[in-house]
Amino acid sequence: MNPYESFALAGALALGTLACLHALVWHAQRQPWSAMFALGSAALTVVFAFDSALRPVGEEVALANTLLSAASLVLLTLGIVGYVQVPSPWRGRIAGFVIAAAVVLVALRLGEVFGRQGGRIAYVAYMGLMAALLVWARWREPHRGHGLVLLAILTYPAAVWMARRGSLDPGLLRYVIVVPTVVLGMTVLTTGMLRAQRRADEEISHRTAAEAALRELNDSLEQRVARRTAELAEMVTGLESFNRSVSHDLRGPLGGIAGAARVAMQALDEGDVDKARRTLPLLSEQADRSVGLVNSLLTLARAGEGGEFEPRAVVLDEFVPEVLARMRQDAGYDGSRPLPVTVGPLPTVRADPALLQQVFTNLVGNALKFSRGAAAPQVEIGAERQPGGPVLYVRDNGVGFDGASPGAQHLGEPFLRLHGGRFAGHGVGLSIVKRIVERHGGRLWARSAPEQGATFFFTLGTAAEPAAHAAFARQVSGV
Repeated sequence: MNPYESFALAGALALGTLACLHALVWHAQRQPWSAMFALGSAALTVVFAFDSALRPVGEEVALANTLLSAASLVLLTLGIVGYVQVPSPWRGRIAGFVIAAAVVLVALRLGEVFGRQGGRIAYVAYMGLMAALLVWARWREPHRGHGLVLLAILTYPAAVWMARRGSLDPGLLRYVIVVPTVVLGMTVLTTGMLRAQRRADEEISHRTAAEAALRELNDSLEQRVARRTAELAEMVTGLESFNRSVSHDLRGPLGGIAGAARVAMQALDEGDVDKARRTLPLLSEQADRSVGLVNSLLTLARAGEGGEFEPRAVVLDEFVPEVLARMRQDAGYDGSRPLPVTVGPLPTVRADPALLQQVFTNLVGNALKFSRGAAAPQVEIGAERQPGGPVLYVRDNGVGFDGASPGAQHLGEPFLRLHGGRFAGHGVGLSIVKRIVERHGGRLWARSAPEQGATFFFTLGTAAEPAAHAAFARQVSGV
């Protein structure tokens, strides 16, 4: 076996292996560029497999050699254009140019315009186009092996130059083309698989992120469902309490109104105007009780509604005295003397002023009501500095209640009255406070003991400005 036959056999084996590998990649990934490389490598494999029949003799080149070589150049060019992801407008232009050039070269060969020298020039031009595409690909995707392929491609122009200087047998130029073609094919194959692996990793990452987001959504949905279920359960409890209140508290005043009205009508029928006049205050009192209960129910409903919630910075040192001034003007308080309420240093909070007014009005109103029987009624409004933010409180020295009793565990439920009928009211004041506080993202709790007063604490979830917290900390510490 002469050297040419050895080179041809080695080239056929290398190119045939390359064609099979690209065919497998195309079968697995369905990438068009891998199919082009497989077909182009297969065309060159045929050229070198039948080298003895297709090898040029002198300047004469077999027609089959020309056709297969031109087809391989076109297919490999289309493969590299697809692999480096040339933009669509340029991809079509390059493909059209290469196909037209191949047709012209084949036509010139059929017209016997040029021989082997023309084929070498065509190969050099092809290598130049490949080099330009790889330079662009290396700029676009650095560190992907494109530089190695570029060096391999330059081996053919270097071999042509050496052959012209007499340093290389010109007959070997035919086989030198195998080196850049195999290096190009193997590098494209490797980097293409790495690119596919990266895409697979990205797809896995996207799917993992999507699954995590879905799990988080499911968890949040479960939390929302649980919260909504708790709200519905509280609503049902409120409705049950409402039914009890209507059947008890509201039925009593309405029954009283009906009874007093019958007595007044009977007195008028008998001509006893004085008796009828004495009945009218009873009607007014019972009607006022009914109106008060209805107003309490309306206030409780509004406290739980979702609309008209406009939190903003509220300076409690200025806000609380205004609330107390309004309470002094209320019909239930004697405006001639001040309320027995002391106010300590208070922070600036972020809250809805209208709703926050109801919180202080109900808590201070309850404290005044339950401490009315004390020797020296005293109500204190203040705040405690805590790591999570200030805790506001309203403390009294009234009758208090048993904090460990079953009823105290349900403090804040509508119409719950720990002291029964000893004190006036409908049992919705703390329910209003609890709903408003929770709407701000805070919570309400109490500490108390019988005949030792009670302290109601609450927080507001939306924090005040840091500067306001710092000023409050200096104020309570006396700095």
